[in-house]
Amino acid sequence: MNRSFPALRGLAILLVVLNHSIDMSLNYARSQGIVTLPYWVQILLFFLSGLGIFAVPIFLYLSGAFFSYAASQDNLKTNYKIVWTNVKHVAIPYVIWSLIFYLEIYFLHDQKFSVLEYFKNLVVGYPFNFVPLLIFYYLLSPLIIRAIKVLGWVVIGLIGAYQLALLNIIFPGILGFRFPDWVHIFSPPIISSTLAEWAIFFPLGLIYVKRITGLTRFIEKTKWVWLGLTVLLYAIAFLDVLDLIHQPLARYFAPVTFILLTSIFKRNAIPYVKQFEALGKKAYGMYLMNLILLDLLLFMIERLIPGVLAFYLLLIPVMSILALIIPLEPVSQPALSDTNVPDAAE
Repeated sequence: MNRSFPALRGLAILLVVLNHSIDMSLNYARSQGIVTLPYWVQILLFFLSGLGIFAVPIFLYLSGAFFSYAASQDNLKTNYKIVWTNVKHVAIPYVIWSLIFYLEIYFLHDQKFSVLEYFKNLVVGYPFNFVPLLIFYYLLSPLIIRAIKVLGWVVIGLIGAYQLALLNIIFPGILGFRFPDWVHIFSPPIISSTLAEWAIFFPLGLIYVKRITGLTRFIEKTKWVWLGLTVLLYAIAFLDVLDLIHQPLARYFAPVTFILLTSIFKRNAIPYVKQFEALGKKAYGMYLMNLILLDLLLFMIERLIPGVLAFYLLLIPVMSILALIIPLEPVSQPALSDTNVPDAAE
């Protein structure tokens, strides 16, 4: 198992918090009518916020890798015991923190749902949208591992092709053509949008462990190609966000090339590796907490000292730091939040 993975998980939660801090700080400032963004500031914030497209792919990839590391290639019964353990470690905190989130938006923002709507929100993953997809993949992972044993990269190719097809179903014409209406029967309920965005990453983690030698040798030999592709694709995705070009597929391909590149990361080459590893240990809990924490902090600022929102460029890094530091304090984070996705499979 790659020793850089714990730090990589810390990087993922850093990107999540940065994305949420930027978006939520600006939303609160706009609510006070005090945001006038110079163009260069818009570009900077779009660039930093956009890095969040790499976060969930990292989480899913590492989850697949750790599950595959713990799993047997041949014993389904053993593998499903691991599945059950992982599902419990993921689902219980997810339900608890989702309910806390619903209470928070009810009391702070008067957002109300019916009982059926609350249940639907839990099932589809509002607001933690990748968790139902993760559970789905845990349930299928013993079967995918068996398929990888026989077919190898063909499995990944088929899943990637299905993801592209789903993208074209959900965003008709994104591939340059439209499917007939009957093709929509291949779009599954509940997780269709998350599969369209992230279907490939958990299986990439599974095959990383099962085919590790061939993969790392290939990536090592071509690492500058993968680095260049990642930078180029993110640049294209960024220009697409700015409406300077129209290439929406770039945002879906950039995380794929980055994830392949991470297979050769070296722990001792990562700056501040111990700090990233400390974040990684709490990553799942921080993922579930950060929206609630940021909203509470910004809500109190808006009510108590609303003029501070005018200094949103200073507020964003402060919010990011607080959202990272507060959950690391032992007294501030419930034990359930110590559960994190990859460790559950170790």
